[in-house]
Amino acid sequence: MKFIQFGNRRIHFEIKKGNRKKTVAIHINPTGSITVLSPSFLDEGDIQKILYKKGKRIIEKLEQVKKNTDANSAKQFVSGESFPYLGRYYRLKVIKPLPEGEKKCRLVNGRFFVEGNGHSGNENGSSSVKRALIEWYVEHAEEKIRERVNRFAPLIGKRPVSIKIKNQEKRWGSCSRGGIIRLNWKIVMAPISVMDYVIVHELCHLIYPHHTLQFWQKVQSIIPDYGKRRHRLKEYSLRIVGLD
Repeated sequence: MKFIQFGNRRIHFEIKKGNRKKTVAIHINPTGSITVLSPSFLDEGDIQKILYKKGKRIIEKLEQVKKNTDANSAKQFVSGESFPYLGRYYRLKVIKPLPEGEKKCRLVNGRFFVEGNGHSGNENGSSSVKRALIEWYVEHAEEKIRERVNRFAPLIGKRPVSIKIKNQEKRWGSCSRGGIIRLNWKIVMAPISVMDYVIVHELCHLIYPHHTLQFWQKVQSIIPDYGKRRHRLKEYSLRIVGLD
């Protein structure tokens, strides 16, 4: 893999050349790898100069990726940990078993209260807390996603045949040829602006199945700053892990 030396840090990257006319795009992936999308006429030396100019910002981004990974990679589902909902983080409080029929997870006064089985410190206890938390997320994802679809579908002029809330490993959403939209329940962890981008993106696929110029123009007509929201979605990719 190619690299540049920036101070005492090596910045490794790969180059992908395409039909870009002028600008270079630097993507810092959720894994911490760097992909440079470059016009075909730029040589490696030119790309290295661009990376060096942006070296400080790139390292800051890499540190943030590492921080997010460390924060999310070892969730134990015990009191004191925090989990996101609509872009805000809320601390978890594991509580004693609740009466039959009570919801096992609730978000109250800025905290997640989740029923434990009396053994929250061991693997079985963590699993029960995790299951309750996931059930809460899926329920609220269903509610919030349908609310946002109802808001944007009239603006786009197309409504899906059905909406399915799924646990998709590598996708935030998809739209079938039959008009079925599938959305990852984890998107409810991201800010509402990011969630709206994903929903509008998939709704626009009801009209334009592929990522053509017309497709992106339609997205932009609904969300003028979709580029920023799309970038934020990539930043959140690492934050909403640990609940598979």
